Amino acid sequence: MLPHASETGSPEVVTALGDHVYRERSFLWPVLLASWIVSFSIAWTHETIEIQDETPLFGIMDPGTQSFLEPFRKAAKEWEKDVEKLSATNETDGSDAAIVCLGSSSFRIWDTIDSDMAPYRMVRRAYGSARYRDLAIYTPKLIHNLAFSKAMVFIGNDIVGKDLDVTPETVGKLARIVVGSILKEQPRASVYLIAVTPTPSRFKLWDKIQLVNQQLEQIASEKSQVHFIPTANSFLDADGHPIEGYFKSDQLHLNQDGYRVWADILKKHLREP
Repeated sequence: MLPHASETGSPEVVTALGDHVYRERSFLWPVLLASWIVSFSIAWTHETIEIQDETPLFGIMDPGTQSFLEPFRKAAKEWEKDVEKLSATNETDGSDAAIVCLGSSSFRIWDTIDSDMAPYRMVRRAYGSARYRDLAIYTPKLIHNLAFSKAMVFIGNDIVGKDLDVTPETVGKLARIVVGSILKEQPRASVYLIAVTPTPSRFKLWDKIQLVNQQLEQIASEKSQVHFIPTANSFLDADGHPIEGYFKSDQLHLNQDGYRVWADILKKHLREP
């Protein structure tokens, strides 16, 4: 049936049956119109929800991003002074060739980073026990007015087997925010997301940690400027267990031999076009 206006201006419905066409004043027209409006509204709402769910959380100032980060702000204050100290020399520490290292103590305590990573110029912006949930909040501050051409990100503390752990999917969203903040500061920079290393002290969580690495790899697959650096094969023995000789006595942090292995992996990926 199709709506049709009669000579009096009242809506009619044109009904076609075979070769005959019947016109009748339609009391159904308001019902049909209301039904069409409701159907359109449902379809539009469904489409909007899908778009929102699929939109990457890249913009640090986006209201959705701010709301997502809100539950983590109180705990993040623990590192506020560290961030202030690290960022105080941003205007003088960087260069067009610098590589900024964002993350946790694996970068912070790497005392031989300059020689291990030579000839690359490394600028560390890392603090102990960092997690993606606080790095997502502090990345803009850590790199504001810092000149760099590449950024490396490594954090392995979001899944440690405690009640405060977040899901791998949440880590993925937080990592997206970190990437977005880096590219906002330096739109032409390359970003390297380093896989969480298999460590003896946390190997019981390795299956779940691998899901985090999959999230990081997925982010890298979506944007040409972002790269994923896998590391597990170099830190696992033939039986698939972490090589204890690469770690300090805490079986968590790399020792000098471990750092040499790590550096070789990182430099290999930096050399790739």
